[in-house]
Amino acid sequence: MRAKITTTIEEVLLNKAKALAEQESLPGANAIIERALELYFAGIQSEVWEKSLSSGWIKKLVLKRDSILYENIKCRKTMENYRLEDYTRESLQAKGWKKV
Repeated sequence: MRAKITTTIEEVLLNKAKALAEQESLPGANAIIERALELYFAGIQSEVWEKSLSSGWIKKLVLKRDSILYENIKCRKTMENYRLEDYTRESLQAKGWKKV
């Protein structure tokens, strides 16, 4: 069952939601807002634990109600200076990346 709501939202966020909806061929900003809420509440239902090892690896556990996700991460870094065109959807897919 769907419920109609009335709310206010920052215009900048609404415009971003509209643009993303159009880019992903979705019916409108509501689809993006619903997806964001689903992700938000899914995140609340999980607990994340990390352990850094002296070898440089990071072990990560995501404990959910019905499953556990276990990851070994060798490297985690944030890049600030990069060429935007190297990270478009098309270029990433061509390099074997898959959007999840």
